[in-house]
Amino acid sequence: MSQAADIMRVYLNETKKDLIRSYQEKGLKASGKYEKGLKIKVEDTGSKLKGVIESEGHAWYMEKGRKPNKNQSRKTLIGFALWATDDTKPGGGFITQWLKDKGIVADNPFGIAYNIGAKGIQVPNKYNPGDVITEVITDEWFDELIKKLSNWHIMVVQSEVSKIFK
Repeated sequence: MSQAADIMRVYLNETKKDLIRSYQEKGLKASGKYEKGLKIKVEDTGSKLKGVIESEGHAWYMEKGRKPNKNQSRKTLIGFALWATDDTKPGGGFITQWLKDKGIVADNPFGIAYNIGAKGIQVPNKYNPGDVITEVITDEWFDELIKKLSNWHIMVVQSEVSKIFK
């Protein structure tokens, strides 16, 4: 890996820490899958440098909320609520698991899931102020990354130029 890739990796790892801090400070931690699921990938082909922070799929919902189900038929909403509260179904049971992870005792998890399917989840709300990601990944964040990589590139060019004239 090049020095530029190392700069990228360090920057993304610091960003990962900032994303975790943001999510913890906002009280969004439930299962911990979000912070455990943040993965850094840096690829350097010599002509192209690519850095990615991958996350769990539910990160989008923490940031932007969730729209209501497109199909609002009673049958579809009941099916969604049954699936969302049944941990024996593949991908299902996430509502009951979330309630458990948050330590929330709910009389009617099915009703909560049904309501989410019918109305969605608006963010920000009283439990989630939003911007868990966008308060960290900003225009200034990009500018700082570019500055760090540009400074490295300028040093390399200066070094190569000085070698030529020696």
